[in-house]
Amino acid sequence: MTAKILAIDPRWRQPARIAFMREYLPEGCELIIPDSFEPDRLVQEAQSARVLLGGQVPLSAELMAAAPHLCLIGKLGTGVDSIDIEAATRAGIPVAHAPGSLRATPVAEHAFTLLLMLCRRPWLWNSHAAMPLHVPLQGTTLGIIGLGNIGRRLAQRAAAFDMTILAYTRTRGKFQPDGFHMEETEKLETLLSLADHVVLSLPLTPETHGLIGARELALMKRSAFLINVSRGKHVVTDDLVTALQAGHLAGAGLDVTDPEPLPESHPLRRLPNVVLSPHVAGQSEHVQRESCRLLCESIRLALNGDRVQAIANPQIYH
Repeated sequence: MTAKILAIDPRWRQPARIAFMREYLPEGCELIIPDSFEPDRLVQEAQSARVLLGGQVPLSAELMAAAPHLCLIGKLGTGVDSIDIEAATRAGIPVAHAPGSLRATPVAEHAFTLLLMLCRRPWLWNSHAAMPLHVPLQGTTLGIIGLGNIGRRLAQRAAAFDMTILAYTRTRGKFQPDGFHMEETEKLETLLSLADHVVLSLPLTPETHGLIGARELALMKRSAFLINVSRGKHVVTDDLVTALQAGHLAGAGLDVTDPEPLPESHPLRRLPNVVLSPHVAGQSEHVQRESCRLLCESIRLALNGDRVQAIANPQIYH
């Protein structure tokens, strides 16, 4: 019998993603991408699915309950905040995801791409208006919030730009820089007030939801840039818009937003000091191919009744 692998997010329509999945899916599996992602249609499709493939669209306990043959939930990315992990764990369903180390380098590179675009403003290079002066990175201070795989790679690249590096993390002292100096601050407020540029690179949790709001933005330098390559809900969007419009912040580079996707009429799209990308920081060919390969291996293990290795809820096996 063919095992139905059901995608519940429109991002699974990407041709490269489909090609990689079909290349690596175990024999006897069929990738199903419905023509509609309306909740009623997904519930109907889930009734015969063995695997649900998520993305940015919330994967709820209700949808899991509608899939009586479910043996795995999968996601190509690392963050699993769009999935009801508690419900999956209660049901004994493993939630497979990509290890953080896989996407860390391209995401860190993307953060610096956004920062450099704000510093150099290439969209003005062909303008007849007077060219503004570039903002240098050398000698400035980069504040990194979150020192996981991405944050550490950000620190390495900041050192190459001859920047001073500050970091705020809940696991202080865990990362020991090799060949460069980095200082960890005890308080977030200290980092925000000292940094010339701030990058968010931490997972979304109830504690980090709305981490950067009006109070935190007011602590930042008026000349500072805010870069977010983690999750849009870390930032209170209305407060960010207000700070940018009022000149209390020099600019923002956002790969993630709240809401996401950002409506075409949203004020962030009209601000000249905002650079947006549509949640694509980790979308390199190598990362996509390897993520699909690892996910398909997890699918094979789950269908065979074996223990799945790269999962967000290993406690289901205890």
